[in-house]
Amino acid sequence: METKTVFNNFLCGGLTHGSLFSGIGGFEKGAELAQIETLWNCEYEKHNRKRLAKHWQQTEQYEDVRTLRNPRYVDIISGGFPCQDISVAGSMEGINGSRSGLWSEMYRVCWEVRPKYIIIENSPALTIRGFEQVLCDLSKIGYDAEWQCISNLAFGYPHRRERIYVIAYSNQIRPQSDICESGGFNSIFRKWASNPDNGYSCAKRIFEIAAHSDIRNDDGFRDWTHRVGSIGNAVNPTISYYLFECIKAWEIKLLKTQTKAGFETVTGACY
Repeated sequence: METKTVFNNFLCGGLTHGSLFSGIGGFEKGAELAQIETLWNCEYEKHNRKRLAKHWQQTEQYEDVRTLRNPRYVDIISGGFPCQDISVAGSMEGINGSRSGLWSEMYRVCWEVRPKYIIIENSPALTIRGFEQVLCDLSKIGYDAEWQCISNLAFGYPHRRERIYVIAYSNQIRPQSDICESGGFNSIFRKWASNPDNGYSCAKRIFEIAAHSDIRNDDGFRDWTHRVGSIGNAVNPTISYYLFECIKAWEIKLLKTQTKAGFETVTGACY
């Protein structure tokens, strides 16, 4: 069996995920595509919790991040904490606003669980309305972080919707290379190879929907407001899948490095 296959099999059965501010499951779906099990999620809106319970029946569900205490350990915690006080379309009060201030609860849960990785999603305006607080809080509990501003256009969708995505990792992992020695930064983010037939076929299907002369709407669309709002707030599963794959690829790299170091140590002891 090839070494790559062995490492992939190890990761598929090893990494676990917990989701905060889960919405309708954008991060859950990405984790599922990456073959990472979501052990628990937390979502305040009742409509969204129904969707989560329908599609992830074995996942433990919590309702309010403010009352969530010491959930079970997972390797990865994800969360797109509310952006209403950060976005240019919102109040612009910043990270201390009544809604975006829920970052402090996400920070607390991460401190309690101590996962290997933390994924954060928010408006790009976070960079000028509280990002330094996020980075300082992560540093306090022993995490370094990398971030990218990613547009849906880069993944084949016909709209921009730029969001900032952060991957934080425990200081014990230390994925950065020594710039003085290697001359560059060894990023956890990897290059994305676009494939229009994998991951974002939904956009393609929308363009292929046949035109109709009339739309019948006698009693209104069921849960229309909830559905539109949920989709608008959702994390793109294709991008979350990419983030989980970045973490898996880094885990493989770490495991290979650790295995090689262990082998060299054992071999050296034989001389």
